[in-house]
Amino acid sequence: MLFPIPVNQVINQKFVSYSLVKYRDWEFEVEILLTQQAYSNIPFGGADRCSCADCKNYVANRETIFPEELTQLFNELGIDYRKEIEIWAIQRLENGLHQISGWFHFKGKIISGKDFRMPFADGNGYSFDLTSITENFKIGFAPGNDLTFFESKEGLIQIEFITNIQWVIDKKDETF
Repeated sequence: MLFPIPVNQVINQKFVSYSLVKYRDWEFEVEILLTQQAYSNIPFGGADRCSCADCKNYVANRETIFPEELTQLFNELGIDYRKEIEIWAIQRLENGLHQISGWFHFKGKIISGKDFRMPFADGNGYSFDLTSITENFKIGFAPGNDLTFFESKEGLIQIEFITNIQWVIDKKDETF
């Protein structure tokens, strides 16, 4: 599961504190204080800023979306799971659930574990190779800073997720 190990160093005359965090097949070096500071500087997540029905439905589901092991991981990484960068609706599944993708960032680097981005052979883009956590939740990690609210875009890890959620707000607003 998670094994945070605090590490302190002086780099270029600056004191840097980071933790080593292990999660499943990944190991991360995390600058937890910088990550916590970035999340504390924003009042709410991307879905809260949007008035579309998919975002409203995501927000209504947010407290039950993330498996406990992921809320624990986010805590170890310094991430506030209520402050996603962005979400977007992918499709409505045959079982009626809505498939949603979104992402977060943290300051650090991947020491070991797979990158979720699988480049296309022609070099034009990539597909996702996410790891299943539950039947309705997948996650992956890669260096990235898409739409970040971090002041410095250097040294960020992007956490991409896909989840399948119920439509819980007014049915007349249901998409797909």
